[in-house]
Amino acid sequence: MTGSGPWRAPPAKAAGRPPDDVHAAWVLWLAATGFALIGMLLNSATARFADLPVATRDGFRAAIENAGEAGLSVEALFTAALVVGAVLAVLASVVTVWLAFRLRAGRGWARTMLDIVAIFLVVDAVSVVIGVFGGVAVAGQRGEIVSFAVFSLQILAGLCAATAVWRQHTAEAMAFTAGGVRAGE
Repeated sequence: MTGSGPWRAPPAKAAGRPPDDVHAAWVLWLAATGFALIGMLLNSATARFADLPVATRDGFRAAIENAGEAGLSVEALFTAALVVGAVLAVLASVVTVWLAFRLRAGRGWARTMLDIVAIFLVVDAVSVVIGVFGGVAVAGQRGEIVSFAVFSLQILAGLCAATAVWRQHTAEAMAFTAGGVRAGE
C-alpha cells in the first residue's frame, strides 16, 4: 500500500520496524476489535426485549411511563437503543483500529488510549463470565447457540485486549513507544 496515514505499513528499515511485542499487540488489538464488533452486531441483531430480566423490563417500562410520553412503545425504544448501540460499536471499532495502527507507528499516547479501551473489554468479558457461571445470563428467545457465540466473542475480545496490553507494556515496546526507535523516523 502506498500513501500516508495510519493504514500505511511501516517502512521496512530494520531500525524503524516495530518490535515483535508491538507487532503482536497490534495483531491482538485487531483480533479484539473484530471479536467485539462481531459480538455486538450479533447481539444487536438477535436481542429481544422479552429476553431481558423481569426487573430490567419493569424498570424500563416504569421509566417510559414516568417520562409522560404516551406515544412511546417500549419495544420500539428498545430496538432504537440496539441500533444506536450497533452504530456506536462500529464507531468504537474504527477508533480502536486506528489507535492500533498508531501504536504500531510508535505513538505512546495510542498505547495509553488502548489501555483505556482494554478496561472496557476486560470488564465486559469478566461480567459475561460471572453472568454465565452465576446463572444470570440466559439464552432467551434467540437460542443457546447464538447466545454462546455472543458470550464467546465477548470473552475472546477481553482476552485479546488483556494480552495486547501485556505485550505493549514490555520493556522493548515501552522503549519503542516512548521516543525510542520509531517507524518512519
